[in-house]
Amino acid sequence: MAAYIVFRGVLPAALASNPFLAGIVMMSRSLAWVPATLFAFLGLLSFIRERRQKNRNAGEGPQPRARRPSVRQPRQPRPTSSGARQQASAPDKSTGFQRSVSSAEKPEINSWTLDALKILEWKRFELLCVGYYEAMGFTVKTVPHGPDGGIDATLYKAGLDTPVAVVQCKAWSKPVKVVEVRALAGVMHEHKVRRGVFWSLSGYVGRPVQESAERAGIQLLDGPAIIERIRALDQYKQSTLLAQAFKGDYRTPTCAACGVKMVEREGKAGPFWGCINYPPCRVRLPRAV
Repeated sequence: MAAYIVFRGVLPAALASNPFLAGIVMMSRSLAWVPATLFAFLGLLSFIRERRQKNRNAGEGPQPRARRPSVRQPRQPRPTSSGARQQASAPDKSTGFQRSVSSAEKPEINSWTLDALKILEWKRFELLCVGYYEAMGFTVKTVPHGPDGGIDATLYKAGLDTPVAVVQCKAWSKPVKVVEVRALAGVMHEHKVRRGVFWSLSGYVGRPVQESAERAGIQLLDGPAIIERIRALDQYKQSTLLAQAFKGDYRTPTCAACGVKMVEREGKAGPFWGCINYPPCRVRLPRAV
């Protein structure tokens, strides 16, 4: 309506005093309906579109409120009567890897053997070390998770504030080399501790390891030596350690940074253990661990 009034009345009145613009005045009056019709058509289209949108919303009903995102926990495999191993695979959206959660029938552990020791994950192996020295009467201080500064356990005698020894544990599948033993010797020197103990499930390699340990006052224990010392405890302490070491999930590795159980994942290079808190935590271990 405004466009029709402008082109039909306002514009011709403004140009009527100029005889040279008489042609424009006539054209404005004759074509005043064109812009008015165009605007009316656009208004009609807008009205129809709005009505359709309202009808569509009325047919769908009220929209549900958005839920807060929740952290998806790994799916646990369903137990079977036969105890056979099951695997459940699902795409992990946060990592792009194929995640698989597996469980195997746990062997029954009734006594301390080297084979039993080898199936413990690394963190449970460290806890066994702590439990052993507590059974020996020491007060033991540890680092729950995160960087340990080269020490897994610090031993104190009752009533003393000065440590008597420090302990490092390695549940590796390969023997420990001299560099790890020298690192423990350096930590002992830094903390002014005269005695050290190194637990290595797979033993040690090379003569320099023995020489470095002797110079630093470090006792080297391999798998058989660890079993021998545990068996030297009384039966009650052995049974207590056995129950603690093989309680719950003692095979799935623990994330060294977060202190939580890792999950089995599939990457381009094959399966591996990854932290459940990925991507903030990128700790990963070979599947063979």
